[in-house]
Amino acid sequence: MVSCKDDQNLVYDIKLSSAVPGRPTGSDVIHELSGMDLAMKLPYLKGVYFFSSQACQGLTIMQIKGSMFYWLNDYYTVCGRFQRTEAGRPYMKCSDSGVRIVEARCSKTVDEWLETRDCSLDNLLIYHSPIGPELFFSPSLYMQVTKFKCGGMSLGISWAHVIGDVFSASECLNSWGQFLAGVKSYGPLKLTKSPTGLERSKSPSVGTKEPVSLKQVDPVGDLWVTANNRKMETFSFHLSASQVSQLHSRIWGRSGLAKIPFFESLCAIMWQCIAKGKDGLEPQVVTLCKKDPNNPKDGILSNSQIISSVKADSSVVDADLKELATLLVDQATEENSQIEEAVEKDNGVIDYVVYGANLTFVDLEETNFYGLEWNGHKPEAVHYSIQGVGDEGAVMVLPWPKDSGTDGNIGRIVVVTLPENEVVKLRFELRKNGLVLEDDIDS
Repeated sequence: MVSCKDDQNLVYDIKLSSAVPGRPTGSDVIHELSGMDLAMKLPYLKGVYFFSSQACQGLTIMQIKGSMFYWLNDYYTVCGRFQRTEAGRPYMKCSDSGVRIVEARCSKTVDEWLETRDCSLDNLLIYHSPIGPELFFSPSLYMQVTKFKCGGMSLGISWAHVIGDVFSASECLNSWGQFLAGVKSYGPLKLTKSPTGLERSKSPSVGTKEPVSLKQVDPVGDLWVTANNRKMETFSFHLSASQVSQLHSRIWGRSGLAKIPFFESLCAIMWQCIAKGKDGLEPQVVTLCKKDPNNPKDGILSNSQIISSVKADSSVVDADLKELATLLVDQATEENSQIEEAVEKDNGVIDYVVYGANLTFVDLEETNFYGLEWNGHKPEAVHYSIQGVGDEGAVMVLPWPKDSGTDGNIGRIVVVTLPENEVVKLRFELRKNGLVLEDDIDS
């Protein structure tokens, strides 16, 4: 087991460089940001992929960086830098400035690292710096390759959410894996956006309701960081495939298993557990974020996830879990169009948050995190979290395919970000409800 006291010495020999497209994109190419992109301007996705020594056999940092020259020809937008129009609306100048590459070493093995079950340590494997305050010098993507003493490696990413949601980020990285494997190679230049129409302020449609999943925050200027009023803490726990089956059947019985997805069933439990720790200020409205089945499209980055809100008209603490889960399925109101209109109303110059504007549940069960392969090997584990969650908190549900059950279920990783003073109460409720045991919660 790795001691947290040694965490500052775990990762060392850090080197920074850059990777750029192998072919110039052009001197006047810009990438417009949609209203949904700008609504997601302040959070960042932080992910880490762990690969075994077999997956890394014969793989060098030069090969890794070399494959990026071809990959970034297709995803040239991640190499751009942000600027503002005269009116103040952000856009991306596709300047081929590159992604930042970080090399590091770790004094532990991959297995030793994963055995710590301490998700806070993953930050040592993810080089992160926010956008700003000098927009034109700020990369939107950092990629850290860390070599472990066993010969295994990790790939840590810090991804500015404004360039695309987690589904886009995952597909983008999976595409890079094909270049690394030599399946893909040099192709023709494909421009994914028109370089016109940046000024597109709209009047809101008559009768359009304000989206409850969007919250305006104080101006952040050119330093794109969420300002929290409370100190936030992130922890995670694993649910095995057998736990998933037992939990689902405990709520619904065998007859109802096929009617309500596991995600909504888990969200109902988490909603109630979190509400019990709120000391009477239980959250009546929650936000759901789910994959759009039509996106992402091949080679196009976007913030296209479906964002919905759900309101409970009675006490969440006293609610029947079946009714709460059914409410999450049947009464979810999609708000993407309203969010677009709200942001465009002021031409994209106002700052907002979605994650944590209300208690937010993010469904990542269908994300193909394990589609990134090195030498034909899938990752041993993939961890993701969100940097920049608002004060109401967020819960992410990720797949854990390494643990598969005989009934077709797979395990899940649940990542929770809440105000620090609410975390202890939630842990108590999770143990009380049998979701986790004492040793199952990662710090």
